[in-house]
Amino acid sequence: MTEWLRTRKDRPCPVCGKPDWCSVAADGTAAHCMRIASDRPLASGGWIHRLAESTPPVPLRPRRRERRKRLSVKRTFLPWFSATTPAARAALADRLGITVRSLNRLPCVWASPYEAWAFPMFDGKRRPIGIRLRSDTRKWAVTGSRNGLFWPLGLMGKAAGPLIVCEGPTDTAALLDLGFDTLGRPSCSGGAEYVRLACRHLHRRDVVIVADADRPGRDGAEALARMLVCDSRSVRVIQPVHPHKDVRAWVRAGASRPAVECVIAQQRYRKAGKETP
Repeated sequence: MTEWLRTRKDRPCPVCGKPDWCSVAADGTAAHCMRIASDRPLASGGWIHRLAESTPPVPLRPRRRERRKRLSVKRTFLPWFSATTPAARAALADRLGITVRSLNRLPCVWASPYEAWAFPMFDGKRRPIGIRLRSDTRKWAVTGSRNGLFWPLGLMGKAAGPLIVCEGPTDTAALLDLGFDTLGRPSCSGGAEYVRLACRHLHRRDVVIVADADRPGRDGAEALARMLVCDSRSVRVIQPVHPHKDVRAWVRAGASRPAVECVIAQQRYRKAGKETP
């Protein structure tokens, strides 16, 4: 049975010269042309043409996949860090309702080429893999970035308190202001595997996941809790008290560390194989 190959730009029909609609036999002995008639019409349309020379058609070259250019985070970030003034960072902290100290721990810098504030993102072993950008109207990332964790300076393993996992760099900064050890996720469902690796890197601590007060936030937090239950001593899920949608709004409204700890204490904790009220 003859195998037919569809024509393309680099393998046009040998009869009409067009790159579409027609076919060529794999052994090069015939062409099925849809435009030029011959004495062998087909009921399905078109005509068979015997080719004078039985030369196989030129095989298609595999399409080259464009390699994604990898971002050099340190090379890109360090000039912005040097150029960011304390006054500019203080103005941002005042606008967001968080402290300059917490912004410095992330760290946060002004990315002048993008007219936006920039936060580095890390993998589960605190290796830089991307840069998040934030302006007054949008959030995006530098081309070549991979979404990762907002991992503050000075975060240590084997600490007495829990590790708080929240969403985004500004919520992370707000919890740092309250004295918690905090990691930020890139979104409500992103960075889960990196969080898991970070928990192992930080020696299986107690983990508290803060969900934004909406359905995607709660679903993402529950999915992460199920993933972390085997990689941490215990896992709890909380969300800001009503009417606050996220942690930063909660803290700006006056939430203190004892208030957050009270909410944590009221939630059940999960361990591998069991759930305790």
